[in-house]
Amino acid sequence: MRTSIVFRFGLAALMAGALYAGVALGRAPAAPTLPGNSKTTALQAPAFLRAAHAAGEADVLARIDEEAGISAYFKAPDAITLSLVRTAFRTVELETADYLLGSVAVPGYPEHYDVHVYVHKTGWILAYYLRGDAVSKMLDVLALTINTTKFKTVIAAVAGAGGAPFGDVTYYDFRYPSATHMLLVAEDLGGGNDFTIKLPSSYGYFDRGLGLRDICCSNPNDAYFTLDGVRQGLLRWDASGYGYGYGTLNASQLLPDLTHTITVDDWGVLVIIYRVP
Repeated sequence: MRTSIVFRFGLAALMAGALYAGVALGRAPAAPTLPGNSKTTALQAPAFLRAAHAAGEADVLARIDEEAGISAYFKAPDAITLSLVRTAFRTVELETADYLLGSVAVPGYPEHYDVHVYVHKTGWILAYYLRGDAVSKMLDVLALTINTTKFKTVIAAVAGAGGAPFGDVTYYDFRYPSATHMLLVAEDLGGGNDFTIKLPSSYGYFDRGLGLRDICCSNPNDAYFTLDGVRQGLLRWDASGYGYGYGTLNASQLLPDLTHTITVDDWGVLVIIYRVP
């Protein structure tokens, strides 16, 4: 057992003991050194949408509010020329002199992982997946890190197309406006591929997801995520040289105030959307 994760009441940050520092995998000669780590990220509603609504863009904003699930957004320091960022889109669904709404491809992923993106000429960029998508779909499992997501990659590409410098993003889940934080916990096969987690009942939990990548082999059946001794199924596998997939856990599988043991093979991430009182 390499990592033990316990939330502490009154702390928004994750309290973790013996965090896994990462060792090279032994199953494949060229396997990379992979970190197992965890972090919490604050969720904050995109207030700029209210300003856009007041400016007469109610239709597009109502659409975003209705269809968006997990999301991330960023403000470029200056105005964005929409004709420049348009080249970053695979498809454009709505377009005015003030904004674009469409889909942007994620490098290395097939088309059904394209991200919905709204860009406003004032510099705001919002990326999101649909309400029906697993929250874990945003994870970039091909990158083998929780320090980036598909949203960050896409927003950086759109900002870059407009000549804008890129900083960090802010996350928000349109499905759960009262959620305050997102927890990400990553682990891998190298030298300790399991961890325990205990969620206090004093917090509120909205969504629980998982993402996996098979590092060693192209057979996706070789990777799995086991919770309290039970192997969990995934929503979809995409084998592109290596297998990867995303899934959802229900509330009864990760009950609060109990210590749960999670085992990952080969590389995986647990993501939880929650509220700190």
